[in-house]
Amino acid sequence: MQLKHSRSTAGGGALIQIMMFLVCAFAMLGMGWMLLLPGLFTSVIENRTGFAARVDSFYANPFTAEVRMRGLVVANPAGFGESEFLEVREFTAQADLFSLLGSKPVLDMSTVDVARITVVTNARGSNNLDLMYRRLAVTSPSEKKAKTAAGSKSAAGSPLQFLVRDLDVRLNEVIVRDERPGKSAETVHQLAFQRSYRNVTPATKFNADLPPAVAAAGKNIGEMLTGDLKELVTNATQPIDRRTYAWGDKREKSGESARKLEEQPKP
Repeated sequence: MQLKHSRSTAGGGALIQIMMFLVCAFAMLGMGWMLLLPGLFTSVIENRTGFAARVDSFYANPFTAEVRMRGLVVANPAGFGESEFLEVREFTAQADLFSLLGSKPVLDMSTVDVARITVVTNARGSNNLDLMYRRLAVTSPSEKKAKTAAGSKSAAGSPLQFLVRDLDVRLNEVIVRDERPGKSAETVHQLAFQRSYRNVTPATKFNADLPPAVAAAGKNIGEMLTGDLKELVTNATQPIDRRTYAWGDKREKSGESARKLEEQPKP
């Protein structure tokens, strides 16, 4: 009996040792993965856009769908006199893990803290914000082939549906610089903008209560852009004309009332 008990104890001890080894191994792999994450993250940015990037810390937990990033700095590519483009103090996001498997991702909490954005048009007329936008929008050959094979209807796709239950946005400073001859050298917009939003969806209008400083910065940036990005910046930063919308609502209600009267049976 004593021998059997000894073997059982030894077996249990060996099992615990194996389990502890696996835990330590997974912990070491996890730490190694965490150490590699900042380099992987910045290399993706550089390979996709051509903008050099560095980040002080980057944490991502696939089991809890949590992401934390601090100290992201993105620099302009060659051809720009000004090297700085974007400085993000902090970005955090906590997602509803199961929602990521569906068609409508849900973020329980997200924080975006931007220290500075420097929008530059270089001497040749190339704008760094427009350049970043176009390079991020470019699809790879395999993506293009897949969209073509899926047909025009599928290629068009439907807009991404999402929900952010809590969103905190901070934007400290925007610098607009024009390096073309004869243009004003630099305009600095000190914003100190901070807003908290709840239940954000694609239909949320952020420009309903923006301060004049943000509208001025948006107008300044929009003057240096063209095409879709110009329209996007303008729509996001210029205040909504409440009188126009109120008049539109009144006309819509009046039309609806007239239709109801027409539908009523005549005596």
